[in-house]
Amino acid sequence: MPDDAGDILAELTTAPIFDDAVYLSEVLELPANETEDDLEARLAALARKAGIEDPYRFLCAETQQTAIEDSATSASSAHRSSLSLYSRDTQSTGVTSHLSRASRDLPGPPLEGVLTIRASSHAPRSSFSSLDYYDSMMERFRSNARHQSSASAPDAIPYGSSVSPKLAPRKLKRASGLFSIFRKDSSTCSSRSHHSHHSRSASVQLECGHTLSRYAVQVHIKDALDTKDQITPNCCGKPLPTSVLETVLTQEEASILATSGSSTTNSPQDSGYSEDGASSIELSGTQIPSRAAHSTFRNPNPFSEAHSEPDAEFSKAFMDEGFKDLRNRQREQYRRVASFEAHQRQALSAYHKWTIKRLTVQFKANHAAMVREHGLQLERLEESQVVAEHDLRRAQIQETQNVATALKYMEAYCSGKNPANPSLAHTVTDEDRKKLARQHVTQQKLPAKHKSAINVLRARQEKDMKIKLEKQKEGLRQLKLSYEQQKRDEETQHLNDLSRLDALIQARRRRMMHQWDLRYETWRCTWEKQNETSLNRRIPQEAFPERMDDTASSKSSSPSSLALYLQIMV
Repeated sequence: MPDDAGDILAELTTAPIFDDAVYLSEVLELPANETEDDLEARLAALARKAGIEDPYRFLCAETQQTAIEDSATSASSAHRSSLSLYSRDTQSTGVTSHLSRASRDLPGPPLEGVLTIRASSHAPRSSFSSLDYYDSMMERFRSNARHQSSASAPDAIPYGSSVSPKLAPRKLKRASGLFSIFRKDSSTCSSRSHHSHHSRSASVQLECGHTLSRYAVQVHIKDALDTKDQITPNCCGKPLPTSVLETVLTQEEASILATSGSSTTNSPQDSGYSEDGASSIELSGTQIPSRAAHSTFRNPNPFSEAHSEPDAEFSKAFMDEGFKDLRNRQREQYRRVASFEAHQRQALSAYHKWTIKRLTVQFKANHAAMVREHGLQLERLEESQVVAEHDLRRAQIQETQNVATALKYMEAYCSGKNPANPSLAHTVTDEDRKKLARQHVTQQKLPAKHKSAINVLRARQEKDMKIKLEKQKEGLRQLKLSYEQQKRDEETQHLNDLSRLDALIQARRRRMMHQWDLRYETWRCTWEKQNETSLNRRIPQEAFPERMDDTASSKSSSPSSLALYLQIMV
């Protein structure tokens, strides 16, 4: 580890890896004073200029998706609640598309294109809006009308009958007077529009008392077309007037729906509750007018054989310089995204490895320092024990000398002689002789006493040394346990950081794809105006590159500030 990088590494964390500023600068190439919201505001302004009324429906599709799914609580639409009106077919990013889950609930052939619905006859078409499922279902009315009105083919099989069993006659539950009382109540109406949150702008008043906005009318139409009997769009059992249908459909489309259900009447015994969940107003294929065969409905499925557009029209659109530039810019940005994500993962992995290495180095250093400290402690303890024994032996020698001196004087006294003054005489008693005898015994036992004291001292010193060694061993064990715990904490933190990074990558990718959806839709509207035609298929977009490995990302020419982790964390 370089010495000059010590100060930098001491304060370096994983914060720059998750920093939005680095992402905005290196991937989106935005100035320092701009955010992603500013970028989307510019895209929305360009989209409005191109003729898109609500560009933020592309950028905020997931928010609308959640709100609509939460509001779809009606029992009659429970099997369709998984199909959001604002779900979008995006590139695979590891997140399951709502559209793919909803496709299992749809009757008829699978929808492989992008599903879009026209909110009005002049509204721009979305290349990634799932409301086009409505147009796909309307094609069934055209198919039925075409087969029923043809004199040369009276036994023609309706569209979708080859894959769907013949529908059994609907069994109606016995009507109840109690149910019919609440029949016009909004709480009993099966349409999702009465149970969801939507705008009340530009609403119309119906005979049943309900007020429907344009969005609510779209929901009624979609609910009607989703049923296997293909009932007429209605509210509380009453068909929607043609004028109401024309608020979201063309005049021809509205006429088809209104005419198809004109000869069917609502049974007076139908309370709105039937065993199969269908309404009493049914749509018969024989009642579809022949002009439905010439309807101008667009088929959003690019794989449909009956309604596919000429390849020349799309070839012309895809040769447009604006489209080529758009694809090139998307490809380049996706390449930067893949490279940046690889740098993020490498930086996170490098930081994790460096952290483990730093913990290991710190552990070894602390272990070595503790071992040295333990050695010094043992040396000091041994020195103190040697000094203690030396002091004890010196005290024993002094005691031996004192006992010998006392014995010498006592023997002289008991002998009756006074060397200093021989003329003086004294009397030696039996008590004096007993003291002399005790002094002899004390002198005899003195070596054993001294040896025992030395042994006691050494035993105490040995015990102290053993306790000290055990404490030192426990200290080393605690140091290793702390190191292992720090490693486990770092592994857990690394896994959390990886999960956080994956979630951040997925969120950024989804937001980026929404932005490109809006860019492509803006180009589509501009191109359609310039060429006075319509593109009804999904516009192909670039896919994200495969995940780069460490070798490929290290050879990438894209510079990144995250390379600091790879340069100094070695």
